[in-house]
Amino acid sequence: MAVSGTVEVEVAAGLATVVLHRPEALNALNMQLKEELAEVWRRLADDSEVRAVLVTGAGRAFSTGGDIKQMDPDRGTETTRRRMTKLTREVVIPLARLDKPVVAAVNGHAHGLGLGIALACDVIYAAESAVLSLAFTRVGLAPDGATSYMLTRAVPLNVAKELMFTGRRLSAAEAKGLGIVNEVFPDDELIGAARDLALGFARGATIALCAAKRVLNEASIHSIEEIAELEAFGQAVAMTSEDHREGIAAFAEKRKPSFTGS
Repeated sequence: MAVSGTVEVEVAAGLATVVLHRPEALNALNMQLKEELAEVWRRLADDSEVRAVLVTGAGRAFSTGGDIKQMDPDRGTETTRRRMTKLTREVVIPLARLDKPVVAAVNGHAHGLGLGIALACDVIYAAESAVLSLAFTRVGLAPDGATSYMLTRAVPLNVAKELMFTGRRLSAAEAKGLGIVNEVFPDDELIGAARDLALGFARGATIALCAAKRVLNEASIHSIEEIAELEAFGQAVAMTSEDHREGIAAFAEKRKPSFTGS
């Protein structure tokens, strides 16, 4: 699957690599890029051949967030609200709820909504030179794209407030220390490491991984009884899968399992 324009997609060995491709604009999210990302998430959700996703940016940035050139203070409150709601429902939430493991490779600048998109992924790897920030207030804006939701699931509330209120820039190392980033790699090793992780997910027990993702995404907003019920449902499905049969056989035969995602 390939998308022309501002998003490049390559599918191989069960892994879809999605590249935000506006390098001349540091992958700022203009309307075209948002619309094409929404289409990519719809296609990937329906593609049974894709078992994991890797998201990164072309050039020197992952994404610097919303495209300032397309922001219009005279647009009107209601029009802006509708545009922001559409953005969240079509671009951010489908990524966060994609029924496949998603790895973000933050290769450079990630600011505002750009960082929000990374936070919507399941695991974030970053290059040593990456710079991250919640830069909304620095240009007189409030957070959007459900970034505040994603941020407060990654860091304590008081830390989220400090980062959002100040909009200060974080090194990759500080972002890792705060729990925003999972691992930091030398710049020239980032994509290889992120791809290896994502390929590992693509070769994994897909049904079990997706069930785990769903329940972990819900864990902080439901009661223990509700989570136990969700776990029971996911386990019931996973236990009847071919991957579970393969896992049992591999364990008994003392070999590495060969999962097919079924």
